[in-house]
Amino acid sequence: MMDDPGLWRYRPNAPAPGTLLGPIADIPVGTAREYRFGRGRSAFSMFVVHIPDGGVRAYLNLCPHYSLPLNHAPDEFMQSSAILCSQHFALFRADTGACFSGACEGRSLTAIPVGVSGQGLLTIAD
Repeated sequence: MMDDPGLWRYRPNAPAPGTLLGPIADIPVGTAREYRFGRGRSAFSMFVVHIPDGGVRAYLNLCPHYSLPLNHAPDEFMQSSAILCSQHFALFRADTGACFSGACEGRSLTAIPVGVSGQGLLTIAD
């Protein structure tokens, strides 16, 4: 687990601030979409959740319990309104990334800052 929330930027293939992810309209409210940068074992994987209040949150795709990807299939992160770790069945709040049930209770997902432009385009923020 990373203690410094900004350390994700130093992972191989991490997207730079300003990187365009695409239209927020492509992610229905209450769902998530995975974004991968690079290939193979050094690929950087993150996901964006379009939360019910209309906001968006982005997280590194690694469970803080055992550093495994959260999803078992593309874009499969949500169980009802919570983020589910498919490896250990831990549950995380979509709006904060905090684990509220499972082996990593009390820990959080690593947040990645994102923003939505006036044109509805999702980008990596500073």
